Amino acid sequence: MKKILYSTTAFVLCGIAQSQAACITTPSCTTLGYTSTTSCTDGLKCPFGNYWNCTHINKITELTNKITELEKIIETSQSQGDDCVIGSILYSDKTCSVTPQSGKTPIGVVVYVDGNGGGQAMALELMGYYAWSTEEVDISSLPNYDRVEDAFWDLDSCNNTAKIIASGNKSKYPAAWAAHEYKTEVTSAGDWCLPAAGILSLIYHHQHEVNMGIAYVNGREVRDSDYSWSSSEYDDGVAWSSSFKSRYGISHGGKYRNLTIRPVIEF
Repeated sequence: MKKILYSTTAFVLCGIAQSQAACITTPSCTTLGYTSTTSCTDGLKCPFGNYWNCTHINKITELTNKITELEKIIETSQSQGDDCVIGSILYSDKTCSVTPQSGKTPIGVVVYVDGNGGGQAMALELMGYYAWSTEEVDISSLPNYDRVEDAFWDLDSCNNTAKIIASGNKSKYPAAWAAHEYKTEVTSAGDWCLPAAGILSLIYHHQHEVNMGIAYVNGREVRDSDYSWSSSEYDDGVAWSSSFKSRYGISHGGKYRNLTIRPVIEF
């Protein structure tokens, strides 16, 4: 015969077999993560008592606070004369602002600043899909990076792209040519480049700032699931691409793979 004893905060299951008693105490509401004694909208109620789990709501609040803090930091930088900061909007006249300015045409979101008033901005849309190369060729003029710690520092997007373009036509190097030929209503083919591996890594590390800028101009946000080519080469058969699940936000893979691209423009 089995007896079940109930508690308001935990269940105690007892069984008697061969003159031996064995009891198992199940976790209480608080042990299971239901720590709030006050109900919350969209919260989860403990089935064993009047406790609620509001953790996901607290995480949203925490994220909102971080975004608000970040906006203040960016606005402070802007007030000090640093108009072009990571996450700010780049316009066709190559000026920047943290929030949209009427009468100006946005063309990208800043993802890199060089400290001298220049930098690179990411296109507002994602393009795809393209192979890096249809042949296994090591471009002699293009540096090879066989370690992620080295590829991380490659920021030379447009020089890299120019070297790839000079090495073959679009059927041989589809990704670089697609970036090179990209244009908008106020930019021309040749203005845009395939981002270097270091630029993709910066986008990964500043994903929140970049997506804030993208949201202001209704662009396509950066997502963890994006896998986009860089213009950085590993060797004759491998190149670097974004991989937002890795430590540096980049990884390497076969050039034949069809991945998306997100062109960048220098200012």
